[in-house]
Order: sequence, then C-alpha cells, then structure tokens
Amino acid sequence: MLIGDKVTLGPVLNGDGAMLFNWFNHLGLAATNGSFRPVDETKFSQWIAGLGNDVARVTFAIRANQLLRLLGYVQITNINAVVRSAEIGVAIGEAKDRGQGFGQEALTLALRYCWSELNLRRVTLFVLSNNPAALHVYRKVGFETEGLLRQAAYTNGQFHDVTVMAMLRPQENPPTAPVQLLKS
Repeated sequence: MLIGDKVTLGPVLNGDGAMLFNWFNHLGLAATNGSFRPVDETKFSQWIAGLGNDVARVTFAIRANQLLRLLGYVQITNINAVVRSAEIGVAIGEAKDRGQGFGQEALTLALRYCWSELNLRRVTLFVLSNNPAALHVYRKVGFETEGLLRQAAYTNGQFHDVTVMAMLRPQENPPTAPVQLLKS
C-alpha cells in the first residue's frame, strides 16, 4: 500500500464493487471525465474481475487514512514498458470529498509509484477543459499542458475541448555541466 498524510492507495476490494458501480453510472461524475455511457452489471463485473490480469493497467482504491473509507480510485493505463509511458486518471466519487486534497495526494502517490516501481519516463492525462478544478490540481502536481484537442468531447449537450497534459520523470541527479563525448 502507498500511504500519504491523508490517503492510502491500495487494492480494490470485493466490498468496493457497489460504490464503484454507482460512481461509474453517476451522470454528474461521468460528465467531468467525458461522455456519459452507463455501465451494465455484466461489463462492470468483467472489469472488476480483470483488474489483476491486465499488465497494461494498475488500479488503486483511494481510501481516507483514518477510517479507510473508499474515496475514489486512480488508474494507470496503457502502460508501455518499451517507451516507458502510461496514462493516468483519478476520480473522487462523492462531491463532499472533492476539494480537500485527497485527489492531489492520491495522484502524487501514484506518480511516485510510476517512477519508482513501473520505471516510467512519461505519464500523460486527458482532461476536459471545462473542468478547472482538475486542471488546477494537475498543474499543481507538476503536469504541463502539451496540447488541446478542440471539441473532442461531448457532454451535457455541448462539445468541449480536451487538454492533453503530461509529466516527465523528475531527474534525481541532473548533470551540472553538459557531457562532452571523447573523439577517438
């Protein structure tokens, strides 16, 4: 488990299924991440069952430290070991739990995992441009805007731009001077 000051990242447990199923099917939460498409119980059960079987994905449950109450989840997807890259996404399920730093700390812990355990070099995310709270958190953690996909998402009857952001692995010991190659 990955433990921070406010949250712990750990496995999704069998008892988490009902709450996650509700969040996946919550119109308001889905609208902050993209187009709403209801998930049926069969597809959701397949997703839960496959969590540990997909080498290109890691999913963490986000829990409040004191009560270990489920707050949301972080997914690292499209893990590519060759180019050492992946995509990341975070969701805090209940509106009352947003804006308290849970998602930011969960994202920070997950990125530390990406660098130290998955040995990734680059992590990308996509965020609806009409989600200023998410954009703020991602920038605060260190993501930089790389581009804009114009009118690439359709939610609540409107097209929205999608901001592409990425973060490169921090250099632990950057060189102090340029390296010069010796010519033979």
